[in-house]
Formats: sequence, C-alpha cells, structure tokens
Amino acid sequence: MSPNNKRNDLLTIKNDSMLVDFANVLREYHFNKTAGIEDLDIFDIVREYRSIASLNVLKEAERNIDTSEFEDWALEVKLWHLIELLLSFRTSEKPHIPEPDEYKSNFIFSEKIYQSDPQLYEIFLLINWIHENSIGIDRPDGLIGVKWLNTQLDNTLENLDSDAPIRLDKNIKIADVEQDKVFFKYVFELLLAGEFEEALVQCEKTNNWTLKMILSGRNEYLDPIIDRKIGEDDIDFKTHGIKKKALWRRAVYLLSKNEHISEYERAIYGFLAGDLSPLEVSESWDSELLIYLNYVFTNEVENRLIELNRIPKDELITGFPKNKFSIQKILNLVADSRKLESEHPLRMLIASVISNNISSIIHSSLSFVGNIMTGNEDTNEILNESYALRVITHIAIVVSEIDTQLINLEDKSKLITTYILILRFYENYELIPLYVSFLPEVEARDTYSLFLMDLFDSRVRSKQLELSRLYKLPLEDILNRTVDRAFALTENHYRITKKVTLQHDIDEIDNKLIRAVEWFVEAEMCSDAIRAILSLFRRFLLNGKIKSIQFFTQRNNIGEILKLYDVQRSGASLDREISEYEREELLQYETLNHAFDALDKWRQTQPQTSTQKQLLLQRKTTITFVSQVNDVSQILHNVINNLFKELSITEYESELIEDLRSLYIPFLIIQLHYIYIEARIASDKFVAQALQLANLVASESNKFYILFQKSDRLREYLSLVAQGAALSAGDSF
Repeated sequence: MSPNNKRNDLLTIKNDSMLVDFANVLREYHFNKTAGIEDLDIFDIVREYRSIASLNVLKEAERNIDTSEFEDWALEVKLWHLIELLLSFRTSEKPHIPEPDEYKSNFIFSEKIYQSDPQLYEIFLLINWIHENSIGIDRPDGLIGVKWLNTQLDNTLENLDSDAPIRLDKNIKIADVEQDKVFFKYVFELLLAGEFEEALVQCEKTNNWTLKMILSGRNEYLDPIIDRKIGEDDIDFKTHGIKKKALWRRAVYLLSKNEHISEYERAIYGFLAGDLSPLEVSESWDSELLIYLNYVFTNEVENRLIELNRIPKDELITGFPKNKFSIQKILNLVADSRKLESEHPLRMLIASVISNNISSIIHSSLSFVGNIMTGNEDTNEILNESYALRVITHIAIVVSEIDTQLINLEDKSKLITTYILILRFYENYELIPLYVSFLPEVEARDTYSLFLMDLFDSRVRSKQLELSRLYKLPLEDILNRTVDRAFALTENHYRITKKVTLQHDIDEIDNKLIRAVEWFVEAEMCSDAIRAILSLFRRFLLNGKIKSIQFFTQRNNIGEILKLYDVQRSGASLDREISEYEREELLQYETLNHAFDALDKWRQTQPQTSTQKQLLLQRKTTITFVSQVNDVSQILHNVINNLFKELSITEYESELIEDLRSLYIPFLIIQLHYIYIEARIASDKFVAQALQLANLVASESNKFYILFQKSDRLREYLSLVAQGAALSAGDSF
C-alpha cells in the first residue's frame, strides 16, 4: 500500500524502500551481534547509513540540486558523518600525546595542543567535517588568465602589482573590478570548502600571484629534518609553511580591515586570520558555523603557543578581539542569524550532536509523538513526519548501542514504537520484529503484542513467528501478552446477563478474539493454547455464541492440539501442564460442538417446501429421513445425558459448569423436541418420542428440571410438551 501524500516537502518520506534499506543494515548488525562477533563496530552502521544517503544525493543531483529532496539527503550525509566523527572520538580511549622536544617546530606544538584538548579537538574535527561535506565549487565563467587586462590595455597604471591602485591612488577599470569581485568570491568559497590547493591553482591561472603568496602563509613551518617522526618516510616530507606565522596572521588581519579593497577580498584575509569579519558575506548555516569555529580554533591554538613562549613578542604587533565562545553559544548565534536553515529537523539534529545534547533533542521530539499517540494530533501527520522519524529513530538505536548512558531508554522505546506504526502503514511487516528486538523486554512484549493482535493474514502470521524466533524475541511472553490483551480489550463486548440469547452469527470482535487465541496454536504453545481455548469457549458459551464456537473448531482440531500437547509433555518438562479436569472440560466443549454441528446438518437436510414434504411419502425418501432423525437424536441424547456430567460432581469450576449445563442441556432438549415434532410427517412415533423427553426432564436422577428453572425455560418447555400432547391426541394448534 502506498500512501497518498498530499505534500512532498522536507519531512515527507522519500519512498518506503528506504525503510527496507535502513533495516537491512540494522539486520546485519543484529545477526553479527547475536553471533558473538568480537570486533563488531557499531560505527559500521553509521558508515552504511551515510553511504545510503550519499547514493540518494547522487540520484537527486542528476535531477536537480535546487530541491528540498537534495538538501535533505545532503544534510543526512553530513549528519551520519558527524555522528561517526564525534561519537567515535567521545567514546574512544584518548591516547597519551607526549610532550614535543623544545627544538620542534610550532607545527608540532600546535598538534599537541589541540590533540590533547578534547574540546579543541572536536572543533578541529568539526572544521574538517564541514570541509569534507562541502559541495564542489564550480569555477565561474569568464575568469581570464591575465590580471587586470582592461587596465593594462588602457595604460591606466604605471605598475600592475596588487598594491598599485592603493599606493598610487588610482582606480582600475570597472571591468577588472568586476572580474576581481568574481574571482575573490570564488577563492573565498574555495577556502570555506577547504579547497586550499585549488585556491592556489586558481591564483596561478588568473595571474593573482600576490594572493597566492598570502595564501601560502596559512601553514605553520614544518622542518623535514627536526620534525620528521622516527620511521617516517622522507618522501613528500618537504619544508612548507612560514616560520613567522603569527606575524603573517596579523598582517592579513590588518588587510581584512582595509576599506579600499572588495568585501570578498577582505573576507579572504579575515578568514585566514581567524577573524569573524567574513560573517558579513556568509551565505549559509555551514559557512557561519565554520567562521566561528575557525575563529575559536585559530585564537585558542595561538594563545596556547604564546603561553608556551613559542611565539616571539616582536611578532605580536597587534591584538585580536577577546571573545569567548562556547560551542552552544556559537550554535545559538548561528541559529539566530540563519533561522530558516536552523529550523530544518536534520540541522537541529546536527546541532544536537555538535553540542552533545542528543538525548535532549530526542526527548523534545517525543512531544509531537506523544500527541499523535494520545490522539491530540491528526493521525495522518505522523506520516508527514516519517522521514525525520526514520532518521531520529535510527540515531536513537545507534547511540544506545554505542553507550546506553547517552540516551534515555524510555525515549528510545517510544521512538521505535512510533516508527513501527510507520512500518505497519507501509505494510513492511517483516521489518517489525527487527525493530522490536531493539526494545527492552517489557516494551517489546507490549508493542509487538499490539501489532500481532490485529494481524489476521495466515501467511503474514507464519512469517512473524519465524522472524520472532530468528531475532530471539521473548515469543512466549509476547504471545501471552497478545492473548491477554485481546481478552481484556474485548471484555465489555461479552456481558453475561441472566437471560442468555443463543446467537447464530459471528461478529468482528469474535473473530479478533479467535485469531488472538490461534497465535498459541500456530506457535505450538499447546498448554497455553488449551488454557486460552478454555477461556474462549467459556466466554462464547456463556454469551450464547454458538456459531463462534463452531467457527473456531472448524479452523482448529481440538484432538490434534491435545495430541501435540501430550507429545510435548512426554518429550520435555513443560512450564505449565494442564490438569485432567481442564482436559475433560475441553473434550466436553468438543462434544457440545458436535451437537451444534449435528443440529446444523439436520436443518440443512429437513424439508422446507410442500413438494419436499410430499417426497417423504415415498418409501425410499422416508427411510433416509428417518435415518437422519435417528442420527441427530442419538448425538443429542448422548450430549444431553453426559454434558459435563463427570465434572459436575467435582469441585472444579462448579459454578461455571452448572451455568453451562443450565444453558445448553435445556437448549438441546428443546431442539430435540422440535426435531421429533418436525419428523412426525414421516412417522407418528416421533411425537411420542418428543413427549418421552418430559420424563427425562422430570427424572430425579438427572434433575434436568432444575436446569430448566435456572435458565428460565421451564414454562417454555412445558408449553411445547402441551402442544406435543395435543398433536398426539389428534388436536391441532
């Protein structure tokens, strides 16, 4: 079944095959875990989920990148990558970083600083995360390989170095100004994307040599002799960076404040200096976050180097703004600045991972889920939230597998329970046991039983039993809860009154209760099945549900159930054995059902029309008819004389047994009376046999008259006897 979604926005599920893709990854992990594989890595799941999202990014990119679908998948790729980076770091054992020798370059000391500080290292990871997940920057059309070509042709400047316009107080041609704006914006975007090498290449291609030299100073000096680690290959280990990095930083910082240069050129210098000024031209949530992180990281590392006396004071020619930003404050600032982007559910999840508040955001998401579950919201709304629900549910599962302390288990259970509703809606029933396996035992029992209680398709039920065992679910507890819940929820439908009317139909609730009990039969939980069948038959019979009894016995062979129970009892000890009284009660129900079946067969064969009745006058037909009367009367006599007879003289369920005898012995006697009266068209002897039943009722040995009194049918029966006597005397009525 496919939902008729009315909207296709950022929260609508892409397709139900995605449910299967994510479940397949989780299934593999579950099997490996239960198999006891020692080197199992939970982050393999995260990497697989990132891969699935990446494939969908590529698919959407082939269509159009300017869609909400593309943005959703791109954000999901970032989210899973972020979880892998940050959670693997947070939960890993931190290695000891030895103090570097004093003669080492500042590059080595810088590494020591951020690798030894978890908060600073997370910022380092976040910066690299943004770079790795940046979308490729397309080279603008029209960039040429000559710097200020139009100005050169016009001979406006005597010199063509980058400082000439400022130094000579002369302007370059407007076309060159526009060319510079395009180029500097392009380079700035490359820097935000972490494409530093490409930025250098583009400087060469466009003859921007001054900018290339400035960009080259962003790296710390690295000496191939003193900084090479023992055993490290000399290949590709070359001198790079500048020694006076702090001085270079201040120089580009001052350049970023020059009002005579374009805004994107200033932004380049501001970003290189670790300043916040590039926020003025930032165009996205990611770029603003990066600018803040770059500011904190650059300043913090340099300040630590200053504390270690690694930077000469003569390089500290100017200071920087002293703003302290926590990660949470940065996220709040970005959220205030980029409100629309920040409201995207996946970006909210990204922010929660960054701020280490996954548990809080998951708990907050449950307020909506709670409204759905309690009926305070439109039920269809949960389908519109299914995309975000898929992501957050799998995050909850992954995070709890990483460390149960990272998330509230009750919140995780509620999410999984709600996600199972989505699986039910899309009829992905075979996925449900997998997700149930990630619930605590009590929640697994309650959630799964609620699903099983409404499942009627035999093929699907069989598959659920197979999968339940495959995932090692507590099947016995689950099925017991399923049946108990079915009995409890349908209890009000079966109100026992003093006067019971025998019913000859099966309603939806009867069927639901029958199908619930059949879970025990299908699972071959015989002792539970027998007890449940007893409860089912008691409820049906006390409410006159004859057809429901017949329907159940047509579907389930009572004798075979008892045989299988005996096999199970002899083969292994059962947790619960049935008593001989319970066995006898069940057999009595089977016998009573035979009587019901015999009555149905009789009704189907008796003549209905005058033509059919005339046929009875033919000898051959009459013999057959009489044989049918004898057959049904023999069955009914046997049941009447023996129904619960043995149990009635014991203390076992005495009140119940007496109630059932009071209901069904009078019923069967009256039915037999009708049969005899109807059979008089074939032979007058049947009227006499009908009247002889009165002796049976009045007999002190049986005391059936007491049962008629209790069921309030004695007056009805006496009236029938009187009518029969009139027939016998030749009177009509």
